[in-house]
Amino acid sequence: MPETPSRAAGDPLTGTRSFIDQQLRTSLRVLAPHLPRHSLAPGDRIFAVGTQVRAVSLIERGLIALRSPGSATLMLLRDSGIVGDVEVMTETRAEKDATALLHTDIIRVPGDEFRWLIQRYPEFALRWTDAMACRTASYERRLLDLLAGDLRAQISSLLLHEFADSDVTRLTHQMIAELLGVQRSSVSRVVGQLAQHDIVDNGYAHMQLLDRAALARAALGYSTGHHT
Repeated sequence: MPETPSRAAGDPLTGTRSFIDQQLRTSLRVLAPHLPRHSLAPGDRIFAVGTQVRAVSLIERGLIALRSPGSATLMLLRDSGIVGDVEVMTETRAEKDATALLHTDIIRVPGDEFRWLIQRYPEFALRWTDAMACRTASYERRLLDLLAGDLRAQISSLLLHEFADSDVTRLTHQMIAELLGVQRSSVSRVVGQLAQHDIVDNGYAHMQLLDRAALARAALGYSTGHHT
């Protein structure tokens, strides 16, 4: 296996998860280059609540939502994300749905092969463990988003994490509403206020960050007005 490159210095949460997920996908390609690829249309499920998950799926490109039985969105997984690994390793039935929100391409690794890779290659097992730790940190940040204060602070906190690796996100107002358990109209109102203050550019099917410092202030509950 290729040697793992050293991680960039700086904020340990910024870029770490995407780096690890990319390394995990690279490892799978090296170890199992003939793995089948599948294309999903929006609304297609990788697995549903209560089903036995028999394969681990890596996202080549696209967007997957993990949803609870009550349809609350728990997490969004993007390019290089991994899903189904916990269910495969623990041999438990799915407690959430994994559903494509965009046209998505995935690589499927049969459960037996994934377990064999974990046992056979210590570096691959380490990368998978790192990916699990980053996913746990993402769940913790989701809880912090929900406890951030008023809705403007919650949305700003969520967007701040979304913009950690890029100044553009494909999160829609509906996706944000599902992540926070609020009405879409309320999200649109708050995002509109952020756009009015030139903090974000609210485009069609995407959002662009314009002022990271102002968004960070909004996440802490400060006014979205310009500061000097």
